Amino acid sequence: PRLVTINPARLKAALQTTREALLAERNEQGHWTGELSSSALATATAVVALQLVQRETGAKHQGKIDGGLKWLAANTNEDGGWGDSIKSISNISTTTLCWAAFSAVPEAEEKHLATVKAANEWLTRAAGGTEPGQLAPAIVRRYGKDRTFSVPILTHCALVGKVDWADVLPLPFELAALPQNWFAALRLPVVSYALPALIAIGQCRHHHRPTWNPITRILRNASRKKTLEVLRKIQPPNGGFLEATPLTSFVTMSLAGSGLADHPVVERGVEFLINSVRDDGSWPIDTNLATWVTTLSISALGEDVGELLNEKERNSLRDWLLDQQYVKVHPFTNAPPGGWAWTNLPGGVPDADDTAGALLALKTLG
Repeated sequence: PRLVTINPARLKAALQTTREALLAERNEQGHWTGELSSSALATATAVVALQLVQRETGAKHQGKIDGGLKWLAANTNEDGGWGDSIKSISNISTTTLCWAAFSAVPEAEEKHLATVKAANEWLTRAAGGTEPGQLAPAIVRRYGKDRTFSVPILTHCALVGKVDWADVLPLPFELAALPQNWFAALRLPVVSYALPALIAIGQCRHHHRPTWNPITRILRNASRKKTLEVLRKIQPPNGGFLEATPLTSFVTMSLAGSGLADHPVVERGVEFLINSVRDDGSWPIDTNLATWVTTLSISALGEDVGELLNEKERNSLRDWLLDQQYVKVHPFTNAPPGGWAWTNLPGGVPDADDTAGALLALKTLG
C-alpha cells in the first residue's frame, strides 16, 4: 500500500470549513431541518392519487398532475428507468410506479411517448415484459413474503389498468378492527407503520375483487365502517401518514378508487399532497428528517460542541430535542412513551434509531 502524508494544517482548515458550513445550515429556531431529494416514487404515487380524486370528484388538480408527469419525464435515467433519487440506479419498484402513472392520465402516454417506451423496454429487461402475468410476479419476487411494498405497488398498477386485480394479494384489513395491542401476536403481513395501507388498500382490493370465501366476505363487509374509523383516527392532523408522500398517496388513491373519494381521510390526504409539492412539480419521499438531522449534526460536532456553540445555543438545542420525546403511548403504532421520531411534525412515529440518535446527541450536549 502507498503511504499517504496528510498535512495537519490542511486537515484542520478543512475541518473548520466543514463545521462552519454545518453550523450555517441551522434554521431560525437553531436546529437543523435539511431537505430530502425529490423522489420519482413519491411523485408517481402523488400524481395517481390526485388524478383518481380528480376523476371521481371533479376537483381541479390538473396543473399539479401535469407538473409531476413533466418532472418524471425530465428525470429518467439514461437506461429508461427511475431510481430512489435522481442520482440513484434504476429499480423495478420505482420504474413500475412511474411507468404506470403515465397511464393514469388521459393522453399522457401519447404526450410522453418516448419516456413511456423507454420505461417499457427497461421493465421488459427487468421483468421479462410488461404484461400483468410477467410484471406482477416480478414485483412479488422482489419483496418475498413481506407485502408492505408489493401490494401497494400492484394496487397502484391495478387502479390504472396495468395489472389485474387477481394479481393483487388481499390484505386482512378486518384485523384493524381488533385492539392494537393484539397486532404483535397476529403477525400482520405488513410492518406496523403500514397500518393505514393495510386498511385502505385492503378495502380497495376487497371492493374490486371480493374473496370467494363467503364467511370472510361477510366479515370484511361488516368491518369496513369500523376500520375506516380507525384510519380516520390515526391520520395526523395535517393529513400525512408518516409525513410520507407515498404512504399518504397509496391510502388516498385506494379510497378514491373504491368509491370513497369524498371520505375525510381522502380530503386530508389531498391537502397534504397539495401542500408538499415542490415548485418544480416533484414531491419528496418525506417532509423532512429534522430530528434525525439535528441529532446527527450535534454528534458530528462532538467534544468540541462547547467551543462551537454558546450556552444559550446548547440549552436551546437540548430543550428542542427534549420537546420531541413522546410522553404518551403513540396512537398509530402503540409504541410506549420515551422514544423519538425522525421529525418534529405530527406524522412521525417513535423508532429505535432516532431514539438512539437523540440520546447520543443529548449526551454530547452535556
